[in-house]
Formats: sequence, structure tokens, C-alpha cells
Amino acid sequence: MVFKDYTFFSYVFLAIAVILLTGHAHGAGLCDNSPNKQVCDSIVYTRTNPRDAVVAACNKLISETKVAKTVAQRQPKSTEIDNCITYFDGAIKISKRALESLTNKDYAGMRNYVSAIQTNYQACDGRFQSSNKTNPIAKSTKHLEDMASVGAYLANLVK
Repeated sequence: MVFKDYTFFSYVFLAIAVILLTGHAHGAGLCDNSPNKQVCDSIVYTRTNPRDAVVAACNKLISETKVAKTVAQRQPKSTEIDNCITYFDGAIKISKRALESLTNKDYAGMRNYVSAIQTNYQACDGRFQSSNKTNPIAKSTKHLEDMASVGAYLANLVK
């Protein structure tokens, strides 16, 4: 009787170990060398295919950029804010082009577009720095820059 209990618990332990290890391995690897692992994990979630992760990153960039644009539009009017809004519109268009390039298997073009998205967010911050003003949407642009750097990282994984 005692032997059966140990066998049962051994099987339960083995089953739990397999479930936990499988769950850990699912989606593991894509974000291991990411510039921002936490942001990468939030984008990749359970995806294991780099292509699917790039699609998710571009779609998330589009939605988060729309949110940042709304935040920017609520700020007091200034040339810098207007420029940021223009850069955000550009980033949305470029994200859509990156997705088109990915669909067409133009991976070099997709990588270039994702890098251009990063540049747009950095340009927003740069406008405030060059005019010696504090960026009132700095948290938004920092978040977008982090996401874009993860998108660029993931884009380099697509073959």
C-alpha cells in the first residue's frame, strides 16, 4: 500500500514538473537577449515564432502610438508638441509599412522600417532637448522608444 502511494506521488511530481517546464519553455528564447526584457516579454507573451512577435510588436506600437498622440494633443500647444504629433503619425504609417514588408517577405525593408519608427520617437524627444524645454510626454516617448527597440530586436530574429 505504501509503495502505491509513493508511485502515485512520483507520477504527480513528474506531471507537475513537465507542465511547469513546458510552460516556461513556451515562448522562451525570443526575449533572452532583448534590450528590454520586460517590454519584450509583454509583447511576445507566449509566441515562439519571431515573425508573429514582430507582427505583435508593430500592432502594439500602432495602438500605443495612437494613445501617445492623444496624450500629446491634450498638452498646451507648442511647436515641439506639434512636431511630436507629426512624428507619431509618421510612426503609425511606418509601422503599417513594416507589416506590409513582413507580409511580402521583404525582411530587409521591414528591418529598415522598424528602425525608422525608433527614429521618429527619438526625434520627438530631440525637439524638446534642442529647444531646452522639458518634454511633458517624456514617459510616453520613452515607453514607445523601448517598445520600438524591442521591435527592432525582434525584427532581426526574422529570417
